[in-house]
Amino acid sequence: MRLTDGEGEAVAAEVAAEEARFPQLHAHRGGAGLAPENTLAAFRKAIELDVDAIEMDLHVTRDGQVVVMHDETLDRTTNGRGRVQDLTLEEVKRYDAGTKYSPAFRGERIPTLREVISLVKSSGNTQVRLNLELKFHPDRPGMPADFEERALAVLRETGFVGRVGILSFYHPSLAKIKRLEPGIKTGVLVGGRQAPTDPVALVRQYQADCYLPNFRLLTPETVATVHQAGISIITWTVNDEADMRRVIGLGMGRFPGDGIATDYPDRLVKLRKARP
Repeated sequence: MRLTDGEGEAVAAEVAAEEARFPQLHAHRGGAGLAPENTLAAFRKAIELDVDAIEMDLHVTRDGQVVVMHDETLDRTTNGRGRVQDLTLEEVKRYDAGTKYSPAFRGERIPTLREVISLVKSSGNTQVRLNLELKFHPDRPGMPADFEERALAVLRETGFVGRVGILSFYHPSLAKIKRLEPGIKTGVLVGGRQAPTDPVALVRQYQADCYLPNFRLLTPETVATVHQAGISIITWTVNDEADMRRVIGLGMGRFPGDGIATDYPDRLVKLRKARP
């Protein structure tokens, strides 16, 4: 059956609307299931997969350099030991951040935020965003009081403020970031076993733009309530394909900016491509 021009346009619009309802793809720690987490190798792979955003974690070295690292110490992911905030950038760079994942990644180093931004720029990808989790909490000894300022300084100097989201479990950091840079996007991270009673109020309290719960805390009611308030949701860390399907079924993707963070972005890419 041949469609008329009007019918064809309607079908195209319906397909476009359906695609828009698929959540954005976020590579958690660059895609920690595919390459050593938070390394340039992981970020390259994420860019190759054409993800919408790359999530990573930030710490500050003793000499004030912003580096991409999840843990406070080097112990788990590198062949070094010690706390990031007790080491200079030169000392941090001595250690291998790839071999523990696989010998194929021998020689990977802990990157700086500047190096990651340089990688993205050199890739030619003008769309991918970076979600930066500030691993700051005032109760942790050695944390610099100007953690947020140092991260912002890098973003301003590299002209990347408009292509990032700032995330944190320590929500006062988000309010501070908004005071320092009102136009930047921020997101409230929520974990644990129990969801906040009022996620909308929590997001509003810290002037954030996005709600980021662990996927096990999501319910259809939560998704609907947060969306009705005009707030997007990015959920983490969804690695199993069945869980990806379930999360999408809850309504994720129906609001602009919704996303799913996963260690296996290739699985989510495959799922998106498989949609009729």
